[in-house]
Amino acid sequence: MPDKYFDVDGIATLVHHRGATTLPGAPPNLGVGQPILLLHDAGVNGNVFGDLMDLLVLSNSPFSFDLPGHGRSGSLDSLTSVEAMAGHVESLIAPWGVSSLVVIADGLGAAVGFELANSGRIEVLTLICCGVVGPAVDLSEEIHSLSQITSGKARRQFDTSGYAPDPDEQMMRKAFGHWVTTDPRATLGARKAQADWNDRVDLSQTASPIVVVVGEHTEENHKGTSQEFAESLADGTAVMMPDVGRHPAQESPAAFCSLVEETITAGSEDK
Repeated sequence: MPDKYFDVDGIATLVHHRGATTLPGAPPNLGVGQPILLLHDAGVNGNVFGDLMDLLVLSNSPFSFDLPGHGRSGSLDSLTSVEAMAGHVESLIAPWGVSSLVVIADGLGAAVGFELANSGRIEVLTLICCGVVGPAVDLSEEIHSLSQITSGKARRQFDTSGYAPDPDEQMMRKAFGHWVTTDPRATLGARKAQADWNDRVDLSQTASPIVVVVGEHTEENHKGTSQEFAESLADGTAVMMPDVGRHPAQESPAAFCSLVEETITAGSEDK
């Protein structure tokens, strides 16, 4: 997979993309179909969307990146606010001349995508969310657990919950690999930023269409917060995806790719 670094406000930021390689310092080739930005959750990296990007590239131009403090991007710490993360995205892609994007976002990435749509500096045609999303999500237990880990009072453990029954072993190995690349201190900072955003976000501030993908096997409390998020938006839709949990882009990339392509087609027809 083509990877390349960009300096964004002094932070080396690793971008993952598909298609033809480009020269160092030059943006990835985003000229095929619709440019699609994929924003990862806290505690993982942009490669978590690798299998999905392999499918999306057949008709579009997908790319992702590792947020600061995550994966192989620079900084030991996460950025301190969701708004700063959205600003980092804008600073990364502003020189590339991209005028509009479809954004796919997981967990924390959904908050970043929401702020990206709000700013209006780059047109977000559609925001497609998955994972644990919405300001009603209670992150206090995870933040406490991460605080215990970073202070040396608890051991770090990979969370195997949230998947459909009998998950694919190879997929789980990949998920572990994406998780282990990020220091828990960065994950803690990112979750604190997300919790702060949850407390003060005004959901009425975006007019971009938002699709909230809910996996059939997602825990009931998370199904509820996702549904609440979709219903509170001016143009929000909740879509149930069968046979997956709260990691649909990883668990069933082909079905998720079909959903994305159908959403893009519907958006084009509505114009």
